[in-house]
Amino acid sequence: MRPQIVKIYTCVLCLFASTTLFAAPQQVATEPPPPTLERTPGPELPIDSSIFILVAVAIIFGVYVAYRRHLATNAAQ
Repeated sequence: MRPQIVKIYTCVLCLFASTTLFAAPQQVATEPPPPTLERTPGPELPIDSSIFILVAVAIIFGVYVAYRRHLATNAAQ
């Protein structure tokens, strides 16, 4: 019974996927708009000013994971 249910679910999934594919609106091939001299507005995030903190946290986390794996392999022996 289980293989039959899997086949039915697969067919239904393919049917739904193909219907959404055919129901999608047609994309009109147009050229992109010309670039402007203005800067595009976006969120101003200060990621560059605190990048050293992110690197330090990543190194500490890496050492923590390596230490835990070291303890797990020594405990298994």
